[in-house]
Amino acid sequence: MTWDAYNRRKETLRDLLAIADRRRDLTLTELLDTVDAGRNAFANETELLFDLQMAWFQRLSGQLDRLVSESVETPELMAVTAWVNAAAEMPGARALLDAHLQEPALAKAFAKEQAFLAASAGVPMDHPDLTGHGRRIMDSARESVVDTDTEIVDEEPRTGLVAKLRSVIAA
Repeated sequence: MTWDAYNRRKETLRDLLAIADRRRDLTLTELLDTVDAGRNAFANETELLFDLQMAWFQRLSGQLDRLVSESVETPELMAVTAWVNAAAEMPGARALLDAHLQEPALAKAFAKEQAFLAASAGVPMDHPDLTGHGRRIMDSARESVVDTDTEIVDEEPRTGLVAKLRSVIAA
């Protein structure tokens, strides 16, 4: 792949991710057809899934790196929080990947993600059920994800400094 082709593909992926974030009802095929360069950049849906998985993994890794410097109760909570944060930032990619969890072509990538999460949570790399631990972390994170399509209403008004600043800025 040439440098120009690589850059066009990345630009197309950014466009596809933006659409996927807004339209989580689209299938991979429909998503590829929404962008003119979609079919030129990705020969098939599997190629798009690989790039989605890579973009997701990079975001997840960045979230974990950021959380390492913050005080989080436990390493497992850090891994769950990183996953939830990444899912909030990339809801379209996460929805597409979740819809293709059984895709044989992605089995190795998903296993590596699970091992990465487990290791980040403090599970030794040589643990016989490393990916199982990672899968449980992912399941726990999925249960914690807030659907951004639904409106969240606070039952009690917030009174902290940030809430006061937000109200001043909004006024």
